[in-house]
Amino acid sequence: MGKKAIRYAVVDAFAAEPFKGNPAAVCLLEEEGGAAAGERWMQSVAAEFNLSETAFLVRDSSRAAAAAPRFHLRWFTPVTEVDLCGHATLASAHFIFTIVLAEHGMVEFMTRSGILTAKKVTSPGSTGVPEGEQGKLFIELDFPMDSFVGCNTADDMPLIPETLNGASVVSVHKSTADGDLIVEFSSAKEVVDIVPSIDEIKKLESRGLIVTGLAPAGSGYDFFTRFFCPKFGIDEDPVTGSIHCVLAPYWGRKLGKQKLTAYQASPRGGTLYLELDDANRRVKIKGEAVTVMAGTLLA
Repeated sequence: MGKKAIRYAVVDAFAAEPFKGNPAAVCLLEEEGGAAAGERWMQSVAAEFNLSETAFLVRDSSRAAAAAPRFHLRWFTPVTEVDLCGHATLASAHFIFTIVLAEHGMVEFMTRSGILTAKKVTSPGSTGVPEGEQGKLFIELDFPMDSFVGCNTADDMPLIPETLNGASVVSVHKSTADGDLIVEFSSAKEVVDIVPSIDEIKKLESRGLIVTGLAPAGSGYDFFTRFFCPKFGIDEDPVTGSIHCVLAPYWGRKLGKQKLTAYQASPRGGTLYLELDDANRRVKIKGEAVTVMAGTLLA
């Protein structure tokens, strides 16, 4: 690309304050379809930001004026492009709603995973939402629901990393879409306390490792989770929207609930409010976001 100032922001997604949740870089490209921004260039930018995800947006100018604005959206980790990312989609919607098109309350994204929508909503309700957060503006994502399959026989049971040997494993499953290994522990404390062996996790055949457990009584949450994906350059993802496309139906079935409140118990931490739409096989994911940095990228 020729030298040109490209607007960008770094947004902390699934966070009510700076330096929490999961940071994502969002870059707004002006060219229709992003044709001038090749994959190699975008991958280099993502490596330069060195965040778990960098999102690239291009406005779809063919949309009618009365229709919801639509953007092409692509996501890159420091080492590869991915098919779906929740926190960078939330960050992109926040960027659009606060910097680009503040007058709009809904936006559509054209992605590898189809058309995704994001819209402004009020807080998800009193359940699980701290009093100070009630009435605040949230963003709701509409994502495809993922399914899971059990790993119950000796032949199907994947290699469990040595790092899990001290935890009590309730069950092991795999997500259908991404093949992530889902390991349920007997308590949220074990999820919080696990010290991962990244080298062992890299040996798994799965893309990444999800560990999850029932939240403590009275915590305001339904379940805790952590996610490790070193094969994609992310040793531990601070807060991962996309894995909740499978965790929402997983825990919804176990707990008999359509609405759940999840906590990703990474060192940064983040809260996700989930709602199942079984009829349409969708998951609605609500969260907050905060812009912590904005500027121009010269490329």
